Amino acid sequence: MIPTSIDGTDITGATIDGTDVQEITVDGDVVFSASQPKIYHLGGLSGSTIDDIYEYDPATDSISTQSVTLPKNIRGASAVPVDGKVYILGGRSGSDIDDIYEYDPATDSISTQSATLPQDVGFATAAAVDGKIYHLGGFDGSSDIDDIYEYDPATDSISTQSATLPQAKSGGTAESVSGKIYHLGGSTTDDIYEYDPATDSISTQSATLPRNITQATSAVIDSKIYQLGGDAGGDIDDIVEYDPATDSISTQSATLPQNLRFGTAAPADGKIYHLGGLAGSSGIDDIYEYDPATDSISTQSATLPKNISQATSASVG
Repeated sequence: MIPTSIDGTDITGATIDGTDVQEITVDGDVVFSASQPKIYHLGGLSGSTIDDIYEYDPATDSISTQSVTLPKNIRGASAVPVDGKVYILGGRSGSDIDDIYEYDPATDSISTQSATLPQDVGFATAAAVDGKIYHLGGFDGSSDIDDIYEYDPATDSISTQSATLPQAKSGGTAESVSGKIYHLGGSTTDDIYEYDPATDSISTQSATLPRNITQATSAVIDSKIYQLGGDAGGDIDDIVEYDPATDSISTQSATLPQNLRFGTAAPADGKIYHLGGLAGSSGIDDIYEYDPATDSISTQSATLPKNISQATSASVG
């Protein structure tokens, strides 16, 4: 959580020589930011596949529909924030697609990148390390795949890595911690993989998920990965904490308010926000706030404008 005071003095509205303080850094670390993260919820399934982009502000518990939309109706895509922009990779629009889009929240504008995924892929997962995005696994329309792609937004270029997932998978989750990417579950398995982009190498961790889980969602707080919900032979409400530093896993006491799969989640100011999802055969519009510090969960007053599952999301700010 970003501090808002120094020695007990509130610095939220601080100014220096009449200029608003936007950010304070100490030894390169941000210790204060006037910008609070906002969460962008993109596409999904709401009766039919949609192209909507919503902005959720955790600080005010409010949601709005952005003016711009995705270039296509898309579900099952992957979204990753890099340098204040959100990159949306692949997904399904009638059939699986290879498109990469760049969404800029600052201008509420979207563009289709020149680079494309090497094949049409949906229901993959992705995470960023050092400004590059790594796209892992997915479903190519006929079967799961094990490919890992590296996309560089700075050059709008993509390449296929030599390393592959130890097993072809879709429906997993991936997060980056300390320069490495951790892929959890997928295709109803309990495996956890560690991918190191620096060496383009992958290994299977000793820890496993408590169940075989697919179609979950996840987010990182304080270098720990929290996986929420999913399908383990049926929808579940579990919240699982994985600590890469110790390769250990635990099931939290708190649970989602209902059994869900195909939700989406993003972090903001030390908490995780879970948006929408599928409960049985019905999509929902609920937004939940999970606080790892207290292992507690609550239902927010704001809701998505529609009942939505199979969306993707990213926090920016």
